[in-house]
Amino acid sequence: MIGAITRLDAMNWWRDRRLAGLLITLTIALVTVTAWSTIGDAGQHDAQHAASEAARDQWLGQGDANPHGMAHFGDFAFRPSGPMARLDQGVQARLGKVLFLEGHRQGVPMHTDATRAGSVARFARLDAAFLLQTIVPLLLIFLGATSLAGDRESGRLKLTLVQGSSARGVLVGHFISLLGVALVMLIMVVATSLLTSTLLATHEPLAPGRLALFMLAHTLYFTIIAAGITAATAWLSSARAALLLLLAAWIIATALLPRATAGLAGALYPLPSQDAFQATMSAAREAGPDGHNPQDAELERLRQEMLETHGVETLEELPLNFDGIAMQVDEAFGNQVWDEHFGALREIMSNQVAFGSGLALLNPFQAIDGLSMALAGTDLAHDLAFQQQAEQHRRALVEALNWEHAYGGSTSGDWSFTAEAEFFASLSAFEHETPSLQDALRHGGLAWLSLLLWASLLILALRVGADRLERGTLSC
Repeated sequence: MIGAITRLDAMNWWRDRRLAGLLITLTIALVTVTAWSTIGDAGQHDAQHAASEAARDQWLGQGDANPHGMAHFGDFAFRPSGPMARLDQGVQARLGKVLFLEGHRQGVPMHTDATRAGSVARFARLDAAFLLQTIVPLLLIFLGATSLAGDRESGRLKLTLVQGSSARGVLVGHFISLLGVALVMLIMVVATSLLTSTLLATHEPLAPGRLALFMLAHTLYFTIIAAGITAATAWLSSARAALLLLLAAWIIATALLPRATAGLAGALYPLPSQDAFQATMSAAREAGPDGHNPQDAELERLRQEMLETHGVETLEELPLNFDGIAMQVDEAFGNQVWDEHFGALREIMSNQVAFGSGLALLNPFQAIDGLSMALAGTDLAHDLAFQQQAEQHRRALVEALNWEHAYGGSTSGDWSFTAEAEFFASLSAFEHETPSLQDALRHGGLAWLSLLLWASLLILALRVGADRLERGTLSC
């Protein structure tokens, strides 16, 4: 019975030119968008690799140079796309991809209020995940409204039950039909990306663990969609009522609730504007020691301590270059300011994301949205990890340059000192390390719980609906 219902649904959908056109159009769109995103991701990867090599060549091409001058010459940190950004671009499409690393200045986070809650304005980008999570459910709604509801209105459902078929078997057949369409779409997306990646021999393949969980999460999501559609068409007496209810649920889940969540998160945990954040950081920075100001009180105190420690009267008599020490003191204070202010900013962002994750229990779309980005490595947490790694690299680089300026053989006041090119070549370029899958899933427990809970509740509603059809308490 289940197989017969599934085959009948497929035949009816294919015979209806409008539905067949929707199926074909969406299939072409999924394949095209996935291939295009994969090619674009590969192009970005190659461009970043070329830019990184060019930046490294510029660094090495300076030859013998003054260490502090090289600290201002600076270096670049390029944020690679996530391991599966070709499937889900996430928030990466709206965030900066390059940080300039130099002395006395930390890379300021390129976040604005538009990025609050970590997963808003999802209609701003077009990728495979957007189509899977938003458009495929809409297609399933139209398919479902013409299957079980159509059988009820045409009298086929009553005839099927009178002939001895179980209502549970009928509903399961329609459920599997809808779920099968969605899973075929999912498999086509993955296969298209894998094939395109294979043709682009220089591009990295999809991460197996992340891909498996990506498919599992979307399978749960499609289970929710298929069960909800089948349950609605079973409980409601007309195809029109079921279609209106399902369309209203789709609009609320994909548009209204995410926007409302973002608004509430922004109101409860407001982010400062980029200008205000940078102005506050600059003001705090100026209150500390200034390595370029000989009259700075903090540096004057340190200068006297060093003179007394080495038993000399002038800076020129020190067995080191005090200017390098002053620069590192300046740098250390700036690091404290950065940690304090960026730490507060990161806490606000974390609170927004936690708030959105909590409300995802009410909305499976928000659950799959956040989980998909986390698995693809394109959520806010991955971007913050990049910024932290870039800042740690900047600090290590600048500190090494300052110590070379201080202890490399020059004396205080000698700004003509140059270190050899071999020293600069020994300082490694920035290399981003993608957070592990375990880190990506650390805060995804509520999303998985939401998907499992909704799937269980809607399957239960489907079962109850089947029992009521069997007892005749629901019209057929």
